[in-house]
Amino acid sequence: MFLIGGPAYCGTTLLTLMLNQDGVTCLNEPDFHNPEQSHNGLPVLQQLYPGKDFPQRTADALSYVEAFALMQRCERIIEPDHLGFKFCNRPFVEFTRLFRNAGLPVVAIIRDVRDALVRPLLPYINGEAGLAREYRYVWDHRSLYSAVIRYEDLVYEPASTIAAVSVTLGIALKDRQSWNPEEVSESMLYPQDRHGALKAGSISTDRTGIWRDCGKSFSAATHELARDMGYSES
Repeated sequence: MFLIGGPAYCGTTLLTLMLNQDGVTCLNEPDFHNPEQSHNGLPVLQQLYPGKDFPQRTADALSYVEAFALMQRCERIIEPDHLGFKFCNRPFVEFTRLFRNAGLPVVAIIRDVRDALVRPLLPYINGEAGLAREYRYVWDHRSLYSAVIRYEDLVYEPASTIAAVSVTLGIALKDRQSWNPEEVSESMLYPQDRHGALKAGSISTDRTGIWRDCGKSFSAATHELARDMGYSES
């Protein structure tokens, strides 16, 4: 069992899609802990493994500890397949602690926050400052993760990046740089304006460095965050 994730809009969904392959199922923000969002969890597993007897969804909110125990139950049910989970922002960090305490691997993915800010954000993000807070929070906990990869490396050097992820997870992963667009599940495509590129069926590099020519200005704090994360100021 493994965990992947990072801040919002940093390529977590693309990484999730690439990790879904023979013998590996990686769920996209299954939110076992939140019944209002748990449709990406148990219902997806039941669809993928129709002959398996999974627990029923609960109408009650679960603690992160309770949700983690449920994840472990599901992992045992689908063995020998490997089961992974993707979360973003603070839930990713909370689950990271549980996974690492259990000796399980965690891979974080980061991106230049300025590129993520080019397109409009969903209201719950609370604008530039809100997104920067989430990026900073995930970045400041980087010592917890088994490995950290960059979105830019994933799209420009996918083979070597996935090979490094394979070593970290201890799973033999294939170099998956294209896919059938018709097989991309709806759980991967929300919101459409952010994830519609997955329907192209292959990796795109046209969303890197876009902040430079977008005509937007960013706060000094945002530029400082990008610099702290290793990105150029120009």
